[in-house]
Amino acid sequence: MVDSSRFPNIAIKCDTDSNLAVRAFGRRFYRDQTPLEYLAEFLLCFISDKALPGEGRATGLPGLDGLPREPLAYWPESRLALKLFSFFPSSKLETRHPAHVERFKRLINDLEATVEAEHAEDKHRAVAVLQQLFSGFVGVAGQRTWATQSFIPASRFLLSREVDWRHSKALSKGVETWQEAQPHFTTGSHNFMARGGEVLFLQLWYVLRGKGTREIEQWLDNCYPHIGWPQVAARVEDGLQNLMAAIDAPLAKLGAIVEQAAAQEPPIEEFNKPSYFGWVPSASWQEAALFAWELGNIVASRQDPLRKVRVLQDLCCLQVLRSLCFQSARLVGEDGQAQPAKFTGGYAWIAVAPQAGGGTDLGKVSHASHSATEELLFKAVRSDAVPALSVATPAEAAPEKADDHAFKLFRALGKQIGLIVPRTGPMRFTLSSALVEATALALVPPGERVPFDEFLWRLYQHFGIAVGAAQIEAASSTLSTGVRLAPQRDSAAWLEDELKRGGFLIPLSDATPLVETPE
Repeated sequence: MVDSSRFPNIAIKCDTDSNLAVRAFGRRFYRDQTPLEYLAEFLLCFISDKALPGEGRATGLPGLDGLPREPLAYWPESRLALKLFSFFPSSKLETRHPAHVERFKRLINDLEATVEAEHAEDKHRAVAVLQQLFSGFVGVAGQRTWATQSFIPASRFLLSREVDWRHSKALSKGVETWQEAQPHFTTGSHNFMARGGEVLFLQLWYVLRGKGTREIEQWLDNCYPHIGWPQVAARVEDGLQNLMAAIDAPLAKLGAIVEQAAAQEPPIEEFNKPSYFGWVPSASWQEAALFAWELGNIVASRQDPLRKVRVLQDLCCLQVLRSLCFQSARLVGEDGQAQPAKFTGGYAWIAVAPQAGGGTDLGKVSHASHSATEELLFKAVRSDAVPALSVATPAEAAPEKADDHAFKLFRALGKQIGLIVPRTGPMRFTLSSALVEATALALVPPGERVPFDEFLWRLYQHFGIAVGAAQIEAASSTLSTGVRLAPQRDSAAWLEDELKRGGFLIPLSDATPLVETPE
């Protein structure tokens, strides 16, 4: 029987949970959320003040006295003034409201007035340099207006909540001044920060603070003996705190100058409204335990902060895809018990070299595993095990609506991060060079070395990614199509080459190569 309990233990609601994909996977994974904003929202949840049962607030991963039974609030920063300063000059022209134009000009003038220089040109140059600094941290821009763009989540000061600008409504209301414009900035729509990062944070919070350790340790001892659980929580929390603080001080000091200028009349007011977490299936603690250990390895590594951020972005995306598959296997009836030749997640991503043709034997098997994965996700949102609503609108409860945030999300996000190729045509699993780096840093703790064969098994046991001959044979047994391959002795040669190029492989002439992540 599928565990249908939730963390926090709150009711599912018609207005937020009517879509079958939300009820299947939690509130919520959303197809249009970008890879960077999964990580940005996850880190925003981590660093923001959170309401605890009772009267307390805390950042990070606070302890819990029992499972919460009410919605949990958090208070994220909006950084509206910094966004106006950094993104307005390059923002979408059609949404540059005249009130924004005037407020931006006033902000620049107020900033220049704070610069101690004899000549106006020197003041202008100083502000321009400051603007270039912050605009250089742009993470997501595209065709969005300035308020909805995102910074690279490289420090606390660059993390901000979603803010939408209701341009058409402001025009229809005849808005002329900044004061009149302020009510047309809104939060809580979850169009860009769509709650996928919240889901990842809730998974982590539950497995590290809300779940009993005995069951976790027993499961890990049986299936993942290389994971030492007792030190994971401290390693994750300390590592994320240190990462967010690494380059925060200079940015916060310079950003404070912008925010002080923004306080001049008419003030650019920040949003102090709380956001409210959704929920995740309690059963997701298994994939969350793997995520926690992998995340701890990455933040403890000796990579520079910006490189860690890039790697964490890929890990968060892999966690989204892994969570969809783990939960789908539960919903369609997998027993979830580890077997010697079977991945405990109950699915398989058979990966081949990026350039491997779809007509090769390996390419065909990889395509079969991709098709099987999408079929699994398709069935999951149609499963009788999906929690029911007492009342639901037919449009939202239709399985076709759920597919957008199930197998279509899986396909789209997989292509964005280089897990699925090609863009069109028969699809196969692979690992881009960025994913090879991410999995190496996630699966091998800093300073350790593991044989290449062991690394292949970890890759399979953690993500269901089968590359070596033994892993492909194990993964093939999970495919309902009954695809079988002749022995493929060199099936992992391409991954060995990628690890070598990335500096993660120590070749040995008389033994299996070693995979390492330098301290």
